[in-house]
This record gives sequence, C-alpha cells and structure tokens, in this order.
Amino acid sequence: MKLKTQQIQQLYTFTRQHYVEWYDLQSELVDHLANAIEQELERNPKCTFDEILNKEFKKFGVFGFMDVVEERQKFLNKKYTRLIWSYYKEFFSLPKIILTMALFIGLHTIIHLVANPNIFPTVVVSFLLVSGFFTFKKRYDFKKKGKETGKKWLFEEIMLNRVSLLLFLLPSAIINIFNTFRDKIEFYDWSLILGEIAFVLVGLLIFIQINIIPKRVAEDLAKTYPEYS
Repeated sequence: MKLKTQQIQQLYTFTRQHYVEWYDLQSELVDHLANAIEQELERNPKCTFDEILNKEFKKFGVFGFMDVVEERQKFLNKKYTRLIWSYYKEFFSLPKIILTMALFIGLHTIIHLVANPNIFPTVVVSFLLVSGFFTFKKRYDFKKKGKETGKKWLFEEIMLNRVSLLLFLLPSAIINIFNTFRDKIEFYDWSLILGEIAFVLVGLLIFIQINIIPKRVAEDLAKTYPEYS
C-alpha cells in the first residue's frame, strides 16, 4: 500500500519537528519510515498511519533521530576528508607539482625583493582576509539558497564549517611557526623558507576547500537528490 503525497509531506514535517533540519537526511529518514509504514499497513490494514509512525519512531530509542544525525555527520565528515586529500595529493604529482613549486618560488622571490622579513606576516594576514571574504560569501550564498528553496543540506553545512575552522586556525599557526624559528635559528633565511613552505601548503588546502570541493559536493548532492538542482 503506497502512501499518499500528503502523508509523505507529513513525514518530512515529522522529521523537522524532531530536530532533523537538513533535507538530505530528512529524505533518508522519510524513505525509511515510508517503507516501514507501507509494509505494516499491508500486514495490518486496520492500523492507522499515525499509530504506525509513532511505533516506528520508538524504534529509534530515547534520543529519537539524534543518533542517526550523529552517525550521518561522522560519515560525511570522513567522506569530506577523503575528498580533500584526494585533490590535495594531486598538487604533489605531475603536472600540478610544477604549479606548487612555482607558487613557492614566486612567494619567496617577492618577499626577498621587498627585502623586509615583516612582509611575510602581512602576506599571511592578507591571504586570510581574502579567503575569509570568499568563505563568508559562500556561506551567505548557501543560506540565501536555503531560504529560497526551504531546504538545508548537511553536506554543505559540514563543508562550510570545516573550511571556516581551517581558515581561522591554520594561518595563525603559520605565523607562530615563523616567529619561533626566527628567534631560534641563526640563519634567518631558513626560518623564512620554512614559513613560506607552510604558507603554500596551507594556502593550497584552503584553495581546494573554497574552490574545488564545493563543486564536487554540489555534483554529489545533485546526483543523489534531484531536488538539489
């Protein structure tokens, strides 16, 4: 016995009421609940839709859908990490390693032409500001799209949270490394080179998360959920 469209919408409302705010996870739960309800109605036609729904919800335990949300977050975090490293490793194999080396040489040349070691922290801060601007713009665009469509996506949220965390933590770590080596190493140029290498590596990581991964996430969601497009 197939559920009516109104009943399917009721399941979406039910998941939202129980603190599942992401459409991709709602869809999975609705599909699970709908199949269970349809099978139970086939076996016991006298049961009502609401009775079976409440019975199925109790199977999720005391915390309801929260355990499902937590497991899905863990899965998507692992998937997101695999995506990042798969693209990141490409920058250390031909032909992209040439670009990586060119970035380092270009940064090193500019800093030495300016002949002012303090220019390095300025470069880091400038990069942080520019990256922060694009990150907040993407977050704004995703929120705007969510309001227009009435749908939020868990994979998108994980992506934005991860890049925001990276953006605020790693640049400061680079400056700290730079300052530490500047005080302890006799040949100052080596400390600067280490800082430049760290900056290029982190810069690539941020670039991948801001420019490459969002496209891959969008493709992944569009394949699984036609509503995303």
